Amino acid sequence: MKEEALRAFGLSEKEIEVFLANLKLGSSLVQDIARMAKLNRTSVYDILSSLEKKGFVSYTISSGKKYYQATNPQNLFNLLKERENLVKQALPELNAIKESVAKKPNVEVYVGKEGLKNIFEDILQNSKSFDCIASKKHLFELFEFYFPHFVERRKKKRIAVRIISDEKPYDKEAPFKKIKNEIKTATWLYKDKIAMVSLEEKEPIGILIQEKNFFDTQKLMFNLLWGNL
Repeated sequence: MKEEALRAFGLSEKEIEVFLANLKLGSSLVQDIARMAKLNRTSVYDILSSLEKKGFVSYTISSGKKYYQATNPQNLFNLLKERENLVKQALPELNAIKESVAKKPNVEVYVGKEGLKNIFEDILQNSKSFDCIASKKHLFELFEFYFPHFVERRKKKRIAVRIISDEKPYDKEAPFKKIKNEIKTATWLYKDKIAMVSLEEKEPIGILIQEKNFFDTQKLMFNLLWGNL
């Protein structure tokens, strides 16, 4: 239990051993602490220096010798409180950094069948629903074994879908509307992301775009097409 508590403060295993040895001995010389911790005296000097910077030990000099003293365990609560206050003060700045990054558009390119599977996995991991415009025929030509597995996993996770295709989709129960034209690409819209995949190339390529304005426009166009079919 005590070791776990000290690890929570970010102490290494050797720092924990040295701190506990110093705590048991009380005010002690380095060689005594090293002996108790069963560590090399030279390395204990460095560990004590690290513990001192972290506020876990202090020292006094008596008769020209340096005596180390482990901090009172009660003071660990003060250390926690100090860290908590620092985190609270930093939160607005940290959140501002996160927001600035989140607003930046992100574009990823995937090449080849194995690369494109990253897009499908992202859909499964990060969406609760998606809209799709795709050809079942071309998807099955590229992903004969993987795509049925993708659909089954999607159904198991209860991810809602709307599908526009040139033929009835693999999932016969999925909301579906048919388009007369042959579809040579596939598009998925989910969670402010647009995934577009070229289905006829020998080396298929996929583009994943995360940008809210692009997404909103594509979503609007999908809804218009859905309503007119």
